[in-house]
Amino acid sequence: MDNSKINEYVKQLEIELDVLPKKDRDNHIIEVKDHLLQSVTDGKSVDEVLKSFLPPNELAKEIIAEFHQLYSMSSTENRHLIKQKSSKIWMILTVVVAIIIFAIFLAIAVFMGNLSDTPTDKNGIIEYEKIED
Repeated sequence: MDNSKINEYVKQLEIELDVLPKKDRDNHIIEVKDHLLQSVTDGKSVDEVLKSFLPPNELAKEIIAEFHQLYSMSSTENRHLIKQKSSKIWMILTVVVAIIIFAIFLAIAVFMGNLSDTPTDKNGIIEYEKIED
């Protein structure tokens, strides 16, 4: 089996995919090479297999377009998730602040109420306030 044509195709594709991150580029190269070699192993000639594939520059354009589409889609989804999380955080913070403010007012009311229940001392005589029903 003559792999030189397949290797040349893969080298050209790798050059065309240079704009992708190395990990993504390597994954695509491995996948394409595996497909090419598997087709040859299944009985097709190298020339038949290469004719069934897009030219390296066209295949690279499709792979890059797919990569950008996936990247921009996930970026949009991430922004949406961040907005959802931040709105939940703001709602929780608002509730917590409202509870704290309510607790402060309640403490002040209880404290002020306790002040009126304390006896007053006038000239050594302790007097209590009369509570009317």
